[in-house]
Amino acid sequence: MGSAWRIERRGDDDGAPPLEFEEAFGRFLDTVDTTQVTELVFGRWCDEAFEDAFADDHHPARSLVAAADRFPALRKVFFGGIAGDDAKDIAEDIVYIEHGDLTSVLQAFPQLAELWVRGTPDLAQKPSRYFEPLRHTSLRRLVLQSGGLHPDVIRAISACDFPELRHLELYLGHPDWCGWTKPEDLAWLLAGEAFPKLDHLGLRNALIQDEIAAAVAHAPVVAGLRVLDLSLGALGDDGAVALLNGRPLGHLSVLDLHHHYVSEPVQDRLRAAWPGVDVDLSGCRTVDESGRRYVGIGA
Repeated sequence: MGSAWRIERRGDDDGAPPLEFEEAFGRFLDTVDTTQVTELVFGRWCDEAFEDAFADDHHPARSLVAAADRFPALRKVFFGGIAGDDAKDIAEDIVYIEHGDLTSVLQAFPQLAELWVRGTPDLAQKPSRYFEPLRHTSLRRLVLQSGGLHPDVIRAISACDFPELRHLELYLGHPDWCGWTKPEDLAWLLAGEAFPKLDHLGLRNALIQDEIAAAVAHAPVVAGLRVLDLSLGALGDDGAVALLNGRPLGHLSVLDLHHHYVSEPVQDRLRAAWPGVDVDLSGCRTVDESGRRYVGIGA
């Protein structure tokens, strides 16, 4: 039976200085039977804002890869998992957590099934991406949570071969935080041939959610999906109507649109359009005094 662990830099309740991440990870290796560990969540690993944390050799990926032989059962890794007292700061921190090249993680763990990353790519790197082109035959779920996902990341994923990938979530974000991805950057994905087993697609948290919805509405990838997630963004009537006029969605189990700016009449049309589909329209928002919309995380 496997086990899941969280590792992070934490202070003691008595006010003692916090244990540095490297020391915490070393204690973990010394005290836990790591051969039984199936899941690792890495929380806060440094004291200050997370910029340059990877370049300064503090990023947990480096420690994890160095000890890869100690984790034969590891199947899920989450970098940037903030919890507890830090949970309220996720919206703020997500745009400051920086990750460098994570290629080594996938190379070191060929049996890894799930990789979750909360944050942004290190913008000091050119190009700013998480992965070099690689093939990984076990990865089934990839989740990139970001306040702004740089187009370099999208291009990097397009160059990878993940034949078993079934679940992909990309938080596209806000242009103020390098969320410059456009629908044309996703054309390779929407064509439906990149990941033949994909059945859960999330293109989430986008300021341009209307444009994303319009591109998805006529995309071949939709035919193979069980779950389509366009939540947490600035979806309005234009994007919702595009979905209504696009490819049939009656085969879906879930159409997740929560956190949106869709009017009540169009919401009613969405609910009636596909009987049997769980259409999540919770979290309806209103524009501010200037007519602006906001994404759910990061801005």
